[in-house]
Parts: sequence; structure tokens; C-alpha cells
Amino acid sequence: MALRNSTLSGPAIARTECAGAAGGARRGRRAGSRDRDSGAGPPPKAEPRVRAAAAMAIFSVYVVNKAGGLIYQLDSYAPRAEAEKTFSYPLDLLLKLHDERVLVAFGQRDGIRVGHAVLAINGADVNGKYTADGKEVLEYLGNPANYPVSIRFGRPRLTSNEKLMLASMFHSLFAIGSQLSPEQGSSGIEMLETDTFKLHCFQTLTGIKFVVLADPRQAGIDSLLRKIYEIYSDFALKNPFYSLEMPIRCELFDQNLKLALEVAEKAGTFGPGS
Repeated sequence: MALRNSTLSGPAIARTECAGAAGGARRGRRAGSRDRDSGAGPPPKAEPRVRAAAAMAIFSVYVVNKAGGLIYQLDSYAPRAEAEKTFSYPLDLLLKLHDERVLVAFGQRDGIRVGHAVLAINGADVNGKYTADGKEVLEYLGNPANYPVSIRFGRPRLTSNEKLMLASMFHSLFAIGSQLSPEQGSSGIEMLETDTFKLHCFQTLTGIKFVVLADPRQAGIDSLLRKIYEIYSDFALKNPFYSLEMPIRCELFDQNLKLALEVAEKAGTFGPGS
């Protein structure tokens, strides 16, 4: 089961751009002939516009056991809209404490949004509601002697407990999707698509789920999921110190998984023997 958003097809866009380029070329030839007739030189060539392509990326990997427990998680690349600004006293933002984080409650401006969390103060990352020195963030920002102060805001990072909860929720959604299928033997949720990422899932015959969050344009995720399963079989299951259904703490598994993610981001596919 997959949720997809309709988009313009590539050939249609290409035809439109080619038609526009052809029309521009014809207009350029006509203008050039008029300039030659009037004795003026040819018009200067326009500098080509270079469109920067955003790099594709694999954001994170989750491994969920058949009971819905998170046994492995890796953040590979996590893009965040972060904003850093230097403030003078008094602080013109209203901050509040929520779930052990200091969040913006009112006064969004300059890329700082309501709901953003305080991520760093004067370049040092904060730990929840505490600064790097162990002081409470709200108490530190309430002291005029600490100003001017540089604060970096951004989307709150997921805690370990939140990741465990989300893995369990996805396990339940996967089971619901399988039950709602009109056909017997449904594979469950294979992909969920949003405007900023795609969630891909591969479930093995033993019930282990491998979940990859990636850029919507990233190719070769199906091959990557099977490659991760192969790495799991080689470096986790064959490890005599690893117990089934338990958290994966194997250095070779970590190393080979990170290498596979790098290959997937660059090439997009895995060939035989890769």
C-alpha cells in the first residue's frame, strides 16, 4: 500500500522548456539580423543560468522486530531549517518549557517559528532544558548579564523514547494496512510519500521490518532495503553474541550499513556482489 502525490511528468516539462528555448532562438536570430542591417554589432550573449540541484539523501534507517520494538536506528542525514540570531536584553521572544525542551511560544521572526526549540546558545548545544554548563536555559536567558547572546533555533530533535513510540505506531499501522487489504497475503505498507520525504518499508518472512526514510527523488531504495537485510543476516544474525529480537549492537553491522548508505546515495542501486 502506497500513498502517492500526482506530479507533472518529466517529458512534459522538458517539452515546455525545449519549446521556450526554440522560440527564444528564433527571436534572437530575428533581432540579430535587424542589428546587422542597422550596422550595429551582435547583441552580447546572455550568461547561462545554472540551476543548482539539491543533493539527494537518505535520512534515517529503522529496524523493527516482529513485536513492534525498535531494535536499531541510525540517523544518516537530517536536514533542518535552523535559524541563529544574536539577541540583546530583553529577549523579544516568548519561550516556554514543554516536554523537557525550551520552545518558542510567541514572536516568530527571521526564520524562527513557533514550535522551534532552542538548539544551541553561543555555539554550544543545549541538552533539553539545560545549557552545556548545566544551567537551566530559561534561567540563563532571564539574566541580563548574559547578553548579548547568540541562540540557534530549529525543529526539536526526536528523543530515544519518541523513536521507540513511533516505531511501535508504525508497526500498528502496518498491521492495519495488511488487514484492510481486499486481497489475501498483503505485503502491508511498502511506501508512504509526503512532499519532503518518502518512507520505504521491507518486511522479511520472519517479521523483521527494515524502514528507510529518504529524499523523494532518491532512487534504488528497494535494492537498498534488501542490501540492509543482507547486512543484517551477515553481521547480526551470524554474530554469536547477538540474540534475536534484541537491540543490534554490532560494530561490523554499523560499518557496513553506513557504507551501503553512501553507495546508495551516490549510485542509487546495488548490483550483484555489491
